[in-house]
Amino acid sequence: MTTARTPLTPERLRDLILGLRVDGDRVEHVKVIERAGFMWIGAYVAIRDLRSAELNLADLCGRAAARLDGWEIIQQWDV
Repeated sequence: MTTARTPLTPERLRDLILGLRVDGDRVEHVKVIERAGFMWIGAYVAIRDLRSAELNLADLCGRAAARLDGWEIIQQWDV
C-alpha cells in the first residue's frame, strides 16, 4: 500500500463539490481555478437572495473541505 496521494486538481475539486450537493443547496454550475496556490471556486446558485446563495455555497464548500486532509476554507466574507 502506498502513502502517495492523488494530487487535487481543479477538476477533481469541482467533481467533489458537485458530488456532495444536496437538493437544498441549489448549486447548479461550479467552476474551480487554481491561482497563486489557492483554489478559487465560483458557482451558480439558483437563489435570488445573495446572502442565502453565499451561505449555501459556503456550506457546500465546507462539506468538501472536511473530506480533504489538511484543507481549510479561507473566506473573504463574513458568513
